[in-house]
Amino acid sequence: MADAPDTERQAVEPDAREVLSVSQLKDRIASVVQDTPALNGVRCIGEVTDLHKNSTALYFTLTDGEAELPCMIWANRYREMDADLEDGTEVILEGDIDYWVEGGKIDLKPWGVIVVGDGDQAAAVERLRSELEERGWFDDEQKQQPPAFPERVGVVTSLRGDARYDIQNAIHGQDPTVDILVKDATVQGSNAPTSIANGVHHLDRSEDVDAIIVSRGGGSDSNLQAFNTERVAEAIFTANTPVVTAIGHTDDRLIADQVADVAAITPTAAGEYIVNVYLPRCPNSALNALRYSESESTQSTIKPKWNPIPPRRRVRNTDTGAKSRVHGPRSPPPPHLPALWRRSSRT
Repeated sequence: MADAPDTERQAVEPDAREVLSVSQLKDRIASVVQDTPALNGVRCIGEVTDLHKNSTALYFTLTDGEAELPCMIWANRYREMDADLEDGTEVILEGDIDYWVEGGKIDLKPWGVIVVGDGDQAAAVERLRSELEERGWFDDEQKQQPPAFPERVGVVTSLRGDARYDIQNAIHGQDPTVDILVKDATVQGSNAPTSIANGVHHLDRSEDVDAIIVSRGGGSDSNLQAFNTERVAEAIFTANTPVVTAIGHTDDRLIADQVADVAAITPTAAGEYIVNVYLPRCPNSALNALRYSESESTQSTIKPKWNPIPPRRRVRNTDTGAKSRVHGPRSPPPPHLPALWRRSSRT
């Protein structure tokens, strides 16, 4: 009887190679990292971001603008170092690459730190911030107020993130008749500034959009840098439509937040602010029924995570533009409901 082809033999014979458990494989990775001389005593230059500390250790991310590396310094060792680290500081670190078995992560554990100065990325952001402040882009006089009863709200965010669901749930929880137009955008990386700016421009020209929310979920400082660019700031500032930002679940530190008419702490807060901050809402009232009208559209429907009672609520992904809508003179929003929003201008 002729021998079976190799392909058939592979199909019936079990693989003789060793099969490792997750713990065994992680232990092997840790041994390789520990026993590799090229990973011990390395020197690396970069910029400190996402710095936080506790009584045990100092944690931060080292970045060169393209790649990131987690770092950890024990608190007692840091106290002995002649270095004062903060976000935006450019440093040269010397230490060992370590593999954390339990978490399955590689990081750098420095024993030496040389402070070079302010990092290029942080310095560039501060230069742009100063320039835009001189132009008056952060002034209260430039802020405009969203309408009391928005019929359509545009949202610039990633369709793959949770921010859009948080926004639409917040809006439709207060007023199910509001039409939401979602413009998909890349929210991090080199293409993000252009994508976000194009999204704002698109919705600003779209069919009677009353307010625009620019949002994304949390992320590291490096992941949020698109919102510290002039391209995004200019798109927000020049929009005829009021713009609310809700970026990264952070306090007010991004240029986009400073330029925006209102900067919310979270995507949920942005949605609640749009429909709830000005006048009492009556989602089932005759007034809302009268002011709402259907319009023909070729845009695809995006279904929310839940399905409330009103059948006419629409959440759509928009790919078409129309004549821009011009609102009244810019004026600051009223100073109430502080838990839901924060003014975007810095003090």
